[in-house]
Amino acid sequence: MMKQTIRFTVAAVLMCNVAFAQSVDEGKKLFYYEKYKSAKETLEKVVASKPDDVEAVYWLGQALIEQGDVDGAKAVYQKALQAKGSDPLLLVAMGHVELLENKANDARQRFETAISITKGKDVGIFNAVGRANADAPAGDAKYAIEKLKAATQVKRFKEPSVYINMGDAYRKLADGGGAVTSYNEALTLDPKYAEAKYKVGKVYVTQGDDQSSIFLKNFNEAVELDPAYAPAYYELYRYWYSRDVNKARDFFAKYKSNTDFTPSVEAEEISLVYASGDFNGAIAKADEKLKSEGEKADSKLYRVKAYAYDKLGDSVNALQNLETFLAKAKPEEVLPDNYVKMAEISSKFPDKVAQAEEYFNKVIEMDTVTANRVQYATAASNMYKKIKDYAHSADWLTRILTYKPNYGKIDLYYAGWENFAADKYTTADSVATLYKTKYPDDLQGYYLAFRTKWSADTAGITSGQPSAEPVEDATKFISLAEADKAKYKQSLLLAYGFMAGYSANTLKEYDPAIEYLEKIVELDPSNVDAQNNLTILKKAKERPAPKSGNANKSGGAAKPANK
Repeated sequence: MMKQTIRFTVAAVLMCNVAFAQSVDEGKKLFYYEKYKSAKETLEKVVASKPDDVEAVYWLGQALIEQGDVDGAKAVYQKALQAKGSDPLLLVAMGHVELLENKANDARQRFETAISITKGKDVGIFNAVGRANADAPAGDAKYAIEKLKAATQVKRFKEPSVYINMGDAYRKLADGGGAVTSYNEALTLDPKYAEAKYKVGKVYVTQGDDQSSIFLKNFNEAVELDPAYAPAYYELYRYWYSRDVNKARDFFAKYKSNTDFTPSVEAEEISLVYASGDFNGAIAKADEKLKSEGEKADSKLYRVKAYAYDKLGDSVNALQNLETFLAKAKPEEVLPDNYVKMAEISSKFPDKVAQAEEYFNKVIEMDTVTANRVQYATAASNMYKKIKDYAHSADWLTRILTYKPNYGKIDLYYAGWENFAADKYTTADSVATLYKTKYPDDLQGYYLAFRTKWSADTAGITSGQPSAEPVEDATKFISLAEADKAKYKQSLLLAYGFMAGYSANTLKEYDPAIEYLEKIVELDPSNVDAQNNLTILKKAKERPAPKSGNANKSGGAAKPANK
């Protein structure tokens, strides 16, 4: 009887150990799926039942960090360290917290001590060090890569998450190629590792919408590999949110069914009400949650309200709610478009126009993708056009030339003419010079240069500076435009008129002046002024030329070469 009791007791202990191990693994699995709330709850139970289990403690702290509770993670790790002493994984865990507290030197000492204790042969320690440095803003990405590569050299290495953390470290260094290579290495160890596909997609997201075919492919492949991988569904939902609300709704439903239902998820659900066009309904639902949850309410509810009020034409409430969102939101919750929207709304209030400029500067600093920066600068230019601030509009179009290494004709065209319209002749002429240099056979650069220099001279800006004379550019423009007189008729008439006046009044050379006037009459037989001036000059040739006298120049309306 005693032996049977002993056997039963041993069996029960073994069953408990198996259940416990499954709980730790379950917590890690939930963490992998970014179900941090559930991971925390599961791991708290494990730690409560067996507080000396270092792995459970480590992952509990990581779940708390992902939820923004760094102090909570620190308390968990400190308590475990007091009980366990210098356990290497706990040292790395505390180093992770110290990095988040900007104590990089203290963290590095803990990392090196942990590696030393394990004699550089523990994949888990290397991996945790790499993860900490890739995750924390104060972390050293190069150091992370060094240690993660060391992990791959450990005998019988087969942990795909090492390559995931390595990819994250490369991304931190803005090395997209290194990141993609690392993520793909994870798939060689586990072909069904959905996180690797998801993170490849995230790399291409940062390169702009022109890479959408690539990142959408990777997100879709991630959920094909693992239909429960919620983060990929979320990215698909975000992509389609402003493009196809029905697709967005479908992907959100899959995301919701595979993740923790948190206030953040509920706020996203309410934002779909906005996306469907029910702006009043979105505001009502958001207000209901804000009232019931108070300070615990998700900050994204204020964003939903702001966008809805903006659609309803209520700029006052839109501004107020968007300001509240930006004040309460976590950095990762703020999207570039939020700053653009804030700038556009702010510009409607005279006392906040300068603030609008700051928001555009902030979003450009936040987003380094060239195509996106051009889009934001264009939005800023359009904003200033609406309030008739053409000088600032010109400034933003000019900035596009600094964002695009390979700016083209259209970029130069709009930047040049916007500066011309704003009477910023020096900048307009500089842009024209860039245009002529890059596209020497295109007449638009010469026409812009001609008009700019003529207007500057007329305004007295370049008086006495022969280099600013528009003659050379006007002549070159005429030579190119005459290949299609019908297409460039109005621009040619203006250039002919300038050259006729310049020849007659400045050079006192009537023959070329007459020639240009005849060209005007040929293009525009009804031009009475040209006919009268032609008659006058022909008569003037029959008598001695006057000793002096200059006619005034006339700039005319600012127009690019017509097409």
